[in-house]
Amino acid sequence: MKKIYTQPRIETVASTPQQMLCASGGIKAQISGYKQNTGGGFSQTFAWLAGAVCSSLLFLGTACSTNNPDQPKQQAELKPRTLIVTQQAVSKVTPASAVRRLPQATITENGGVLDALWSIGDEVFYRNLSRNEYYDEETGTKPELSGTLRADKEASIASFSGDRVWCTEDDQLALIYPVPDPEAFTFHDDPLTAEYTISVAGQDGSLATLAKDFHHIYGIASVVSVTGTTANAELAQMKSLLTVCKFSFVDGSDNKLPISSLEISIGGEGSYVGTYPQQGRVTIAQNVPTWNVSVVPEWKASNEGGKPLTIDTKGANPEEVYVALFPIYAEDGVIYNFTVTSGGNTYTGTARATLNEGEFVPATIKLTKN
Repeated sequence: MKKIYTQPRIETVASTPQQMLCASGGIKAQISGYKQNTGGGFSQTFAWLAGAVCSSLLFLGTACSTNNPDQPKQQAELKPRTLIVTQQAVSKVTPASAVRRLPQATITENGGVLDALWSIGDEVFYRNLSRNEYYDEETGTKPELSGTLRADKEASIASFSGDRVWCTEDDQLALIYPVPDPEAFTFHDDPLTAEYTISVAGQDGSLATLAKDFHHIYGIASVVSVTGTTANAELAQMKSLLTVCKFSFVDGSDNKLPISSLEISIGGEGSYVGTYPQQGRVTIAQNVPTWNVSVVPEWKASNEGGKPLTIDTKGANPEEVYVALFPIYAEDGVIYNFTVTSGGNTYTGTARATLNEGEFVPATIKLTKN
């Protein structure tokens, strides 16, 4: 593990989020679930990461076309169909070492491993990325190109189904969990692109709430066959868009602190110090692979109303909290400020980390009583 200390020279750290993001070298192809962070996790001169964590995302290959170019396939009619989406067989996975459970709507931690399951009825949002919205004057219909699909069984690898899904062969359907607010999802006809917003505000530190409301994953299902009334699609891959951290805090005597509330913000230097983005934007489009889709945090400077991310445990006062954070990468890590209220007292401290998408980062951080 690369040792990264809490008292670095400030000039070695990007002082603004834009510099931090530029230092990342672009989008990283983290096609994995909440996996172990081996080099960039939160660290201090007196507190190091603990716990081994396994990957929890299934990396599946895309199906290959076997159509004969000399015998073009006749395109089936675009119409509403009963759609079944299944994940591809493990034999199609490349590389084999990447096979892991897909992170789902129910997540539990067992000995440092995140186990994930879909439950029957769990909903995922879909949007047909291959079609423009239009009104058919001849039939008097307007295709509904987005909606929800539901998990058909309780399993780590589930199938999804839905009725009246407008699609035909070779259409690409974006799948999003959890289902976004309709007002937070925007589709553009020319070119075919869409944007939606992810929020990290309102977390309570529990794994159950995080799994239900803040465990954002994205994937693309390709329609491989249709009949007059049905369609079948293959879900090639899904990925986690955020980083999940499990924080615990100790005082100067290394006693664990019950956490009433936690504030997280950016440290170091620059106009964004003391703030943390409350939401981020995801842009998707036809023929854009899943691994090229990432969330871009929406930063606000402190003088523009920027504020820390607040975790309110709502009276539970646990000794550890689970928090979904935006991936932010910088070569020398990013400094984070922590403020914890515990037993009527306030404690503060800093730690440095590089957070990549899809990582699960357990960290114990020493704080100073104010």
